[in-house]
Amino acid sequence: MDQECNVKHITKCLGVAQATVSQQLAVLRAAGVVSHERKGNQVCYRVTRPWLRRLVGLVAEAQQED
Repeated sequence: MDQECNVKHITKCLGVAQATVSQQLAVLRAAGVVSHERKGNQVCYRVTRPWLRRLVGLVAEAQQED
């Protein structure tokens, strides 16, 4: 959440198809939740909303408690 990632890395972490990740990132980008930056032949994404970083952290914390 605190660093940028490319689609390949996100796909690997989530274990879903690259097309699915790309489609969802397009939705998140249109909503202003993530930003993107082209680096050579890769596109890197970053979460732009600080409140979303906190929310995901709280959800992850809650899952670890269960």
